[in-house]
Amino acid sequence: MNVQLVDRLRKTQLYQKRRSNNVLLWREIFPLAMPIFIENLSVILMGIFSTFLVSWIGSAEMAAVGLAESFNMIIMSFFMAVALGTSVVVAFSLGRHNRKKAVSAARQSITLLILISLLLFVFVEFSGYWIVEIIAGKAEPKVKELTLTFLKLTVLGYPALAFILVGCGALRGAGNTKLPMYLNIIMNILNLSISYVLIYGAFNWKGLGFIGAGIGITVSRYCGMIFILIVLTIKPSRALFIPLRSYFHSFNAKILIDILSIGIPASVESVMFNIGKLLTQTFVAGMGTSTIAANFIAFSIAGLLNLPGGTLGSTSTIIVGKRLGMGQIYQPTRQLKFIFHLTSFLLCFLAFLSIPFAGLLSSMYTNDQEVIEISKHLLWLNALFTPFWASSFVLPYGFKGAKDANYTMWVAIGSMWMCRIVIGYIFGVYLGFGVIGVWFGMFLDWIIRSIFFYQRLISGKWLWRHKKRL
Repeated sequence: MNVQLVDRLRKTQLYQKRRSNNVLLWREIFPLAMPIFIENLSVILMGIFSTFLVSWIGSAEMAAVGLAESFNMIIMSFFMAVALGTSVVVAFSLGRHNRKKAVSAARQSITLLILISLLLFVFVEFSGYWIVEIIAGKAEPKVKELTLTFLKLTVLGYPALAFILVGCGALRGAGNTKLPMYLNIIMNILNLSISYVLIYGAFNWKGLGFIGAGIGITVSRYCGMIFILIVLTIKPSRALFIPLRSYFHSFNAKILIDILSIGIPASVESVMFNIGKLLTQTFVAGMGTSTIAANFIAFSIAGLLNLPGGTLGSTSTIIVGKRLGMGQIYQPTRQLKFIFHLTSFLLCFLAFLSIPFAGLLSSMYTNDQEVIEISKHLLWLNALFTPFWASSFVLPYGFKGAKDANYTMWVAIGSMWMCRIVIGYIFGVYLGFGVIGVWFGMFLDWIIRSIFFYQRLISGKWLWRHKKRL
């Protein structure tokens, strides 16, 4: 029996290609993925530690940060989508040894997003009250007031955030994933140090309280922007060097169209996705402060557990984009499949480990037993549906590396609105299942995405742009 099992294992594709898979893992994926993992971990830890600092003040303050950040994520998702388009164009251009186009793409993306971020700043300043009314729904008046305060403080950092995201995206597209990693570590340390002092004070100064958290995030982002500016302007990397005066040059329509052909579908997908999350947040907002806090905590922990997935997804965008830029078709397909299976294994393993520790992880955020209990049950459900996560979110990253952004946009929007909004509302609000029902709509969204994206992968249709050229 054991001999037959060994023979079957040896006949599997995974065993027969074990040597080439090891080369792919350690020579291509790991050098890119490890810095991205540390970078993403730093971003998540920034949010978690900020939550810790605010949670010690009170549940209302923690709920306000969660609500304000849900809107900020919509803006950030737009910036990240344009940064993704920049990464792909930079990777393609350098794959074809067109360094001039790579530099121009990075420079124009940064300039464009800074201009847009200034317009967004004005919009939020004048429309902040109505934004909070929409995202906070039936939340308590105190929570709404605190949400508006935090939102107006963090909106000041939008230009810096835009510069950081696009600058890091360009560096990753050039294969330099270490500098973004160092940047986020520095920003994390600065955010914690500045926020702690501003919230709780130092020596004989009592601090600013809740508003210190918003100021700390904004100041640390501007410090990060200066770091990226210095890297791209004074200390050029091997692939990218953007002189300061070039930011004032006119736009090149052809290059912008190339970036936005990926960035616009990706940004529409991301923005619509986050608007959907925002609407589900309004469902939860009417379920009480404890439920709002528990929902925010569970999402924060789930984001940490899914971190390897986001890391490998970003890695797949760079690898696929560079390989296709070199004119290869077979390698990107094989590499994306390998990354998909690797991600599925890692996430399922972490989800399994999280089950017995769900309560402990939740208790690190708060001492409120009701909040802990709700969060624990949400994390158990998250573990149950984790097998669908990789095909839902990692595969689209690879597709975007092949400039197949329109398909992922339509699938994501359709699935999100049908499942997260309609099904989430029916189960969570109409049928009275509460936050569990809202999360069930999210899990159904994962399942639908998985079916469409996995079919797209095995059909090979995601490479349609490049097969035409060959």
